[in-house]
Amino acid sequence: MIRDKFLVTVLAGSSLFIAEGAFAQWLNPTLDAQRWDNLRRHQQQQARQAADGNNQARPAAETSPPLTRAERKAAWTVYEAEYQRRVTRDGHASADRWFEERARAMKAGS
Repeated sequence: MIRDKFLVTVLAGSSLFIAEGAFAQWLNPTLDAQRWDNLRRHQQQQARQAADGNNQARPAAETSPPLTRAERKAAWTVYEAEYQRRVTRDGHASADRWFEERARAMKAGS
């Protein structure tokens, strides 16, 4: 009887070591996958913050309401030739930013 209890205890104890090894074989790849997923998410978040950093940190005084169609048209009559030169030299995005600045300055001046 005592020998059977001892044998059961030894078997149960040794099975714990076997189970621990099997669990470690399952857990290690799972933890590695989770670590890489966390790293990828962190890098994507950092990239989004870097891309949005210019737009996000503007003070309230710097932002202004959008220009109306009439204000844009008035600025277009004045700056159309220069806008076309800037498009050929720098591209549309740069020319659009330049035009937007000029139109806002024209609005502020009136």
